[in-house]
Amino acid sequence: MSDLQLALIALGAAFVAAVAGYNALQERRARRRAEAAFRGAHADALLDPVNDRREPVLGELPAEGVREPALGAIDEVTEPAPAAAGLAESESAAVSARIDTVALVLADEPIAREALEPLLDTLASHSAAVRVEGLVDEQWVPVEDSPRDGWRELRAGLQLASRAGPAAEEEIAAFNEAVAGFAASVNAVSQREGPAAAAARARELDRFCAEADIEVALNVVGRAGATFGLARVKALALAHGFAETASGTFDRRGPDGAPGIGLRPLDGEAGQEAAYATFLTFAIDVPHVPDPVAAFDEMGRVAAVFAEELGGDVVDDERRLLGAAGLAAIRRSLEAVARRMEAHGIPAGGALARRLFA
Repeated sequence: MSDLQLALIALGAAFVAAVAGYNALQERRARRRAEAAFRGAHADALLDPVNDRREPVLGELPAEGVREPALGAIDEVTEPAPAAAGLAESESAAVSARIDTVALVLADEPIAREALEPLLDTLASHSAAVRVEGLVDEQWVPVEDSPRDGWRELRAGLQLASRAGPAAEEEIAAFNEAVAGFAASVNAVSQREGPAAAAARARELDRFCAEADIEVALNVVGRAGATFGLARVKALALAHGFAETASGTFDRRGPDGAPGIGLRPLDGEAGQEAAYATFLTFAIDVPHVPDPVAAFDEMGRVAAVFAEELGGDVVDDERRLLGAAGLAAIRRSLEAVARRMEAHGIPAGGALARRLFA
């Protein structure tokens, strides 16, 4: 064999080794980015499980410890996190590992918006809410609001629970398959939480929903069976900052438009001919109301004003008079619920609570 042939063989072997080394380096870089994106402890969004889902009740909740959610197999990563390590969440970011199962897509070249459309169409068919975000200047931004038309890093989140119940393992698996198939189609890598582990988190999150999904109500009834003229009720409601809704109920929101106190006059709803109400109910939807304890205090004050003006009494759902002691007991229970939501990173009235309790 000539020296020229030997040299050509050596050059060919060196070229193959260089290509293999470059591919291995790129793979290691992508894997390090994925591990960084999913590493890091974060506050647990779940409660210890209770036995069964039940209708929300207001009362003392059993003492429970906080524990990290059990996670199963996740492709190439250990635990999903709300954002990549060292990256700040933008105010518009919606995906959160507290209430979503998160899949990450990493590509060496930007994924164009038009290339992303098939994935968005597939994910839109899920019954659970799905959100997709791209990394822009080290912040996660929903792709529909993104100023860019291409992203090297994307994440998709499928919501694990809502008032409709927990996401099923089959739906989570379909979500994972859609993301994995998309990543392969654009020569990217994807990281996904195991369906069984995500489904277990969904069930625990659903139990948390059942415990925290509470409406607190105060009622005003007329003394000796007296009724309230709807015109008078409406005038009082408008004078105290309520707005009438299309259904004939009234709603008073916070200064920033956040949910606040609702007022429902029995026999005074739209479609009914009665000109009077026999029963007024003031209520707050606890998960949706910022600072529900303060909202309850204000609701008690307003209910007392209505009772005085209309000649009625403030009572509970069993028509029992509610004095200072009864209101204080409700307030303590409400404080416990608000503390628990805060402790699990899903404060009442926040974006995560509004999503979770939708």
